[in-house]
Amino acid sequence: MNRHFLTLLTFILSWSAVQAQTKITVKYTDLLKPGVVNNQPVRKLLGNVHLIQGTTNIYCDSAYFYQNNNSAQAFGHVHILDEVDTLDLRGDYMEYEGNNRLVKVRRNVIFKDDSTNLYTDFLDYDRDTETGYYYEGGKLVDSTNVLTSVQGFYNSRTKKARFIESVVLESPDVYMETDTLDYYTIEKEAISTGRTYALTAEKDTLRSTRGMRYKQLEKYSEIYKGTIITKEYEINGDTLIANDSLKYYQGIRNVSLESFEDSLKIYGNQVYYDKLTSTARAYDNAYLRKMMQGDSLFIKGDTLLSVQGDDSVKFLSAFLGAEMYKSDMQARADSLTYNLSDSTIYMFRDPVIWNIDSQISADSIRITTANNRVHRMYLTQNSFVISQDTSMNFNQVKGRDMVVYFENGYIERSDVFGNGESVYFTGDTGGGSSSMNKLKCSNMSIYFENNFVTELRTYREVDGSLIPPFEIQDPERKLRGFVWRISEKPTLQGIVKRLRYDR
Repeated sequence: MNRHFLTLLTFILSWSAVQAQTKITVKYTDLLKPGVVNNQPVRKLLGNVHLIQGTTNIYCDSAYFYQNNNSAQAFGHVHILDEVDTLDLRGDYMEYEGNNRLVKVRRNVIFKDDSTNLYTDFLDYDRDTETGYYYEGGKLVDSTNVLTSVQGFYNSRTKKARFIESVVLESPDVYMETDTLDYYTIEKEAISTGRTYALTAEKDTLRSTRGMRYKQLEKYSEIYKGTIITKEYEINGDTLIANDSLKYYQGIRNVSLESFEDSLKIYGNQVYYDKLTSTARAYDNAYLRKMMQGDSLFIKGDTLLSVQGDDSVKFLSAFLGAEMYKSDMQARADSLTYNLSDSTIYMFRDPVIWNIDSQISADSIRITTANNRVHRMYLTQNSFVISQDTSMNFNQVKGRDMVVYFENGYIERSDVFGNGESVYFTGDTGGGSSSMNKLKCSNMSIYFENNFVTELRTYREVDGSLIPPFEIQDPERKLRGFVWRISEKPTLQGIVKRLRYDR
């Protein structure tokens, strides 16, 4: 019995201590007057009021203290201070409910927490969750950023704030607008939801339809389903990264990077742009489009490299399985480089070019253009040119090195240097048959018109023969090394079908 009695007594005393701790008491006031407000007995406190609940101190000019329901109304220079819970709250008017620990502060409210201040005219504060809510406009200011919105809350325990409706974030490095934003005051990190607009210190524009993450300390932004616009570029993608500290942009999935000055657009699932070196890399289903006065040049590769330096250093490179498409020319090679400064294209390792009805191949090829059309091709080692005429015959020229001249998109002339060989078909018997001219010569020049040979000029030793149609044997129709690779010819659909942002 004694043990049970002592246990009960201990519980009663502990409960009484807790109740006493949660009761609001008057520590000081200049004048105390009893009264009735809203049919409730009240103590009217006038002048230098100081109320206490546990470790919480309430200061104000005057107050109504409702002892029966453990609540108070405070008027004028209201200040709530709790060093244990680190609560520091000011305003012109307050309603304090001691039992459920709810605080309502109105007009000129300042909620201080470490280096963070929340300003509003309407704040409800929950002492248990340590969260302050506002509904009629508020502003949060910390050491570096200012955030405003119509509604929001701040949790002094987690140091997290949420802003809702007409949200604006201002910092030395970025200006941001959105409708929903979470902000972490310690990390200085902001995460928006939905449509977001931002402007960086460098005047770059960031736009998103699904939200943005901004890390102020790292000068780092992630943009989801968004766009980055600079003076020189526009970048779109599922996820974009703008790192102003390390000076780079990165795009992940369905990315396009457009260069305004060079009328150039790069696509890929992974795109990286270095602002310091003006270099862009794209890979994973990567290709590019270069506008060329009414026409477009498309280049695809496992990896694309774009260097956009000054006028003397501007080029595009495609590596591993490079393909090229233009209305009057298609090509493939292991790798290629397009020099934007002089409009020259270099192709390496098994390059093949198709130009209307012609196929051109060599160990390496250099292409020069004029007026956005092919002007000349320089073929180095194992050069081979094949042109199919309207009779479906293959005119062929091969040699060590070769220069191919073009006129209006067609081959006009081929100059062969070293180990020259040719097969071409001339004349017509009326039944669609042609004689075949086959010759070998160290150096030669062959002239074409609409893929028909019109003239042949040979230099040094010549070994040739003219074979009439009825004596032509099929093996003789093709020079050694002949391969008609039309099935490998790139198509526009094959290059651009890979991404959602295709044009």
